[in-house]
Amino acid sequence: MKTKSSLQKIKQIISKYDSFILYKPLSDEVDYNNLSFPLKFFSENIMLPSNKNSNPLLWATKCISKYKNSNPCVLVPGTRFDIYGTRHGRGKGWYDRFLSKIPKKWFRVGITHASKFSLFPISFQEWDEQVDLVITHDGFHWMVYETSARNK
Repeated sequence: MKTKSSLQKIKQIISKYDSFILYKPLSDEVDYNNLSFPLKFFSENIMLPSNKNSNPLLWATKCISKYKNSNPCVLVPGTRFDIYGTRHGRGKGWYDRFLSKIPKKWFRVGITHASKFSLFPISFQEWDEQVDLVITHDGFHWMVYETSARNK
């Protein structure tokens, strides 16, 4: 997939959403706020906490209340993703619990380093919550992958 077509595809898919649930990238996560990211988020959004001691179920309730009449896009970090939409996090289950409580129709986008993305299946547990799209960055280019979870 060429970078230009990937950037156009990201813009085409994400442009359908006027609200976003974002996360504050940790030092080892891709920073989607940097100048090279193909999208800018100007609307009123919710920023999920980087403090994993916060309650994901309370955050899900807050998001559902705020976006009860819309269909937001949820950006999700991860340490590994695959083409099937499987996501691995930091092993504490915060995002799996959060994602399990928000509506399934909300569009879920994983963002990760290109080296953390696999075209082959990674291990999947029954509690794992999948993403619909994965955006990767290799330090120079952004790539987009629609996952098979999107078609479920």
